[in-house]
Amino acid sequence: MQKIRVLLANHPLMIPDGIRELVEAQEDMELVGDCRGPMEILQAVGRAKADAVILAQEGMDEPGLSSQLLAVYPDLTILSVTPDMAQAFTRQLCSRRLEIPNVQKQDIVQSLRAAVRDPCSDETTEDSQTTVGNDAKNSRR
Repeated sequence: MQKIRVLLANHPLMIPDGIRELVEAQEDMELVGDCRGPMEILQAVGRAKADAVILAQEGMDEPGLSSQLLAVYPDLTILSVTPDMAQAFTRQLCSRRLEIPNVQKQDIVQSLRAAVRDPCSDETTEDSQTTVGNDAKNSRR
């Protein structure tokens, strides 16, 4: 099985502690870089051939950089996480947004894995939103 190529994008804030180590510990994931500014992030995704970007964002409903990334890289999965890990979302071009409430570190990799391995599946329609919790109620995990 091909590894999921993950890029850490520390813009505008730092990725929460332990996310780097968590990704590196996954046998099916490969950390392909770490970048900071918006232009560096846009360029690094292409250079690294990233499947996914983990992006630190304070405002979860402000998708500016996410929209730019998806416009240039339509197959990309973006996992946005708040610095305090109170919220996280995956975003994909098909308008699929998975909310991850009460974020636990393992939820980050499970949600990222599910989104990359099964992007915009038939059961997800445009503008749909699914909640992924750490109680394993969601069958997509």
